[in-house]
Amino acid sequence: MRFFLLFIIFCLNISSPALGQGQKAAQKLLYKAQTYKSTKDTARAYRYATLALVENPSYDEAYTTLGQWYYDAHYFLRSARLFKNACQKCLNGFTKFSLAAARSYLYAQQPDSALYFLNESQNHGIEAKKIESQARMLLSMRIPKDTNEVRKLSSRINSKFSEFFPSLSADGQTLYFTRRVNGVNEDFFYALPDTCGDWFTAKNLGYPPNTAAQESAQTISSDDHYLFFMRSDNRSENGWGRGGCDLYLAYRKSVDKPWSIAESFGATINTPAFEGMPSLSPDLNELYFVSDRPGGYGGLDIWVTHFKFGLWQFPINLGPQINTAGNETAPFISSDNRTLYFSSDGHLGLGGSDLFMSKKIADSIWEQPQNLGTPINSSTDDNSIFVCANGKNALFASDRGNAGGNLDIYETTLPKRSAPEVTAFALCYVLDSLSKAPATMGSITLYDSLGNEIAQYHANKGDGSILMSLPLNQTFSYSVRAYNCTSNEGTINFPEACPKWCELTFALLPRDYVKPTKDSLVLTVQFAKNVITLNDTQIVAIESTLKEWMGKEDLAIFINSYTDNTGTPLINTEKSTIRANVISNIVTKMGFEPQIITSTGFGESNPVVPNDSPENQNLNRRVEIVLHWSY
Repeated sequence: MRFFLLFIIFCLNISSPALGQGQKAAQKLLYKAQTYKSTKDTARAYRYATLALVENPSYDEAYTTLGQWYYDAHYFLRSARLFKNACQKCLNGFTKFSLAAARSYLYAQQPDSALYFLNESQNHGIEAKKIESQARMLLSMRIPKDTNEVRKLSSRINSKFSEFFPSLSADGQTLYFTRRVNGVNEDFFYALPDTCGDWFTAKNLGYPPNTAAQESAQTISSDDHYLFFMRSDNRSENGWGRGGCDLYLAYRKSVDKPWSIAESFGATINTPAFEGMPSLSPDLNELYFVSDRPGGYGGLDIWVTHFKFGLWQFPINLGPQINTAGNETAPFISSDNRTLYFSSDGHLGLGGSDLFMSKKIADSIWEQPQNLGTPINSSTDDNSIFVCANGKNALFASDRGNAGGNLDIYETTLPKRSAPEVTAFALCYVLDSLSKAPATMGSITLYDSLGNEIAQYHANKGDGSILMSLPLNQTFSYSVRAYNCTSNEGTINFPEACPKWCELTFALLPRDYVKPTKDSLVLTVQFAKNVITLNDTQIVAIESTLKEWMGKEDLAIFINSYTDNTGTPLINTEKSTIRANVISNIVTKMGFEPQIITSTGFGESNPVVPNDSPENQNLNRRVEIVLHWSY
């Protein structure tokens, strides 16, 4: 086959028949080539398209067709040489084909030739200017050909299908990724390390979270308890709950427990537009994702939502420093909670989509994105990068060496200029110092040297753990709090020589309080499952119960909301917060001062009876109004 192609190329270079000679025969050969291409017999398609050019070396349509086939298959050098030949053989060839030749030479990583054909084309359009900028960037990024900084993962991970969105568990012992099975259905897979520094053969993660729908672009929280992902092809009548692509989450109490049935984020995050490709910050308080909702800068943009007061807040666009008129996708916030990586075809790159990084200056201010350069970026599509906590190693997906869109997973070592701060993970437990049980609603807040809050971590509802990610050799102040416990304050520092994983325990004393003589549960309001509104009877009961307490001095009103244990803790906390706020609004309208009212959603904490039957779950799904006063 190789000698045959060389012979054909030789014939193309020595043949120069008059325009129109052999045109009919060439047309028949090209039609035959297109027929083979439609049946995916690409070898015969290439052969007969080449024969059409042998028959008529000035056949414009054959050059266009075969050149595009080579380009789409990522045979960029073949495509470039074919279009170069077209420039020389066809009538007005340079006018017709020089831009295509320039594009192909650029993607073949021959920027000098790309610039030559741009100059010959005299084309000053938008695409020509972009190719020129990319070619000059590639010239400035040239590296020695023997550099070997990118390695494709083995066939135990990569298959004949597309693999993308790689990620590692915080301890580095589980590799997760998305595979497009049979080229159609996207599912989550995982692999465990073998004893030789490689991975065992990847396995399907199973149901749940995988379903017959499309699951893709997973991100697993740093504590291994939450799975955020994108589910596609989910339509419903309400227009947002199951939009074309929506964000979902699943939960597990520990790494040896199964994932829960995934739930949609709901209307605050999901819209009729595209929402997907989530990335969760290490403190679990920020969720970056991609959307083409109104209010963006064109194409797909990166947005962020913050978890505050028990609720995910309305998303904010990352702004024009990050987002362009093109597509910005696959965000990844590193373990330093400051360095953002993403893929873009709108920022200046080397071709296709490239990987970029930007560092956060303030809450919504980012540095100018930097192209990660070669050899990480190529002239094809490079996306979905994951950077390890050590700040050195990274995994990403690319279709280099494959036909367009057929992605594989690669690993690399980041240059220092592109690396985040190195962090260490601390697995923390906030305990009741007397019972040694996990403290309810435990949290750890970190402050910088100026006393500014930089992160807040909340205990997992399953095992009470908190996984913190901290930069090395920096001192932070901390405050540890838990429901009905005293607080604990101090400083923490991980030196450069510390292990990248350690365990810390914070024991809190129970807070002393006076029993029913000063604290009284005056009313319990029950809620039906998934109901967050009050009926008229409940409103009357609240008003009649609290009416006699109007004007009472030193009065404090606590509105404590709880749920049963169905669903996920994150959703339960949100539902309980909404219910508490609904009752708080009614109490405020009665005339009580807002500053004496404390409303809190405790989720599934503090059940009054075991959640072992629907009747008991109904009892636990409640809001308690507790009055505190002093004589």
